[in-house]
Amino acid sequence: MTIDMHCHLFVKGFTSENAVSPSWVPGEHEARNPEEARAEAEEMSVTRPQNFDPDGTSHIRRMDEAGIEKSIILHLDYGLLFGEAEIPIDEQNKHVSEVAAKHADRFIWFCGVDPRREGAVELLEKCVTEWGARGIKLYPTTGFLPADKECYPFYERASAWKIPVYFHMGPENPPFYNQGNAHAAVLLRVLVDFPDLTVIVAHLGFEFWRDLIALGKVRENVMCDFCAWQTIARQRYSQFCYILRKFLDEFGRDRVMFGTDAPILEDSLSSKEWIKIIESLPHQAPPSQPFTEEEVMALLDGNARRLLDSIPVSL
Repeated sequence: MTIDMHCHLFVKGFTSENAVSPSWVPGEHEARNPEEARAEAEEMSVTRPQNFDPDGTSHIRRMDEAGIEKSIILHLDYGLLFGEAEIPIDEQNKHVSEVAAKHADRFIWFCGVDPRREGAVELLEKCVTEWGARGIKLYPTTGFLPADKECYPFYERASAWKIPVYFHMGPENPPFYNQGNAHAAVLLRVLVDFPDLTVIVAHLGFEFWRDLIALGKVRENVMCDFCAWQTIARQRYSQFCYILRKFLDEFGRDRVMFGTDAPILEDSLSSKEWIKIIESLPHQAPPSQPFTEEEVMALLDGNARRLLDSIPVSL
């Protein structure tokens, strides 16, 4: 079976009408102009009705079709970037917790709270201790740095609770902040100051993937996922195989996990097709970047399962 470490539950009212999805294609070396970036972001927008799945049934259907056993729902707090949504952030997190509880055999959820919010720590504690969040999702490109002082109370509690903190990492086009907010190097201070904290980096850090590998060489308390690389895997397969192989060899084959970013990319490549690409690596990858069946099993299931087994079920 497969564990999807990275997906989202989009509900009407969770974001303001100004919100758009992040827009960046791995492998780009410079940002597109703001107008083009915004146009593409709006095409993928989290406010598109076809992405709404208030009770999780679309995810369950997707998972059944793809052979996914469990999915980790990462909630996003975009309120301070785009303006507050119709549904307050506490009610958003509570709703996600209720969907996860209803499908406890299929969903695990990580709460999303911007650490700059008034009462952020109190809301975080409620999410974890009352509503059952088993991790924290942070999105620095909404306008903060991982080492900002507002974030440290989150890390202190996550370390005490033995739950991971999941970061978006990698450059994004406007209106998201791309002034080093999501460069892998900015995590070094966090990893050093909180050696018992497990940090998960999304997307292999996108364009900063080399820097993430370097970070993984000096700190062991960091893991990553390779979701949102579907376009590269389909269009530049050899490049994808090369980068993934580099991560297994140099970052650590027990620290890399599968994810889909569903439902955002389902129109371009379904979860079922994405899994097939990974499953076929031992037979389809170039001879210079060989993969074993055991490595594929670890990517799709084993590494994530070991991580999830280490997280307390309740606090």
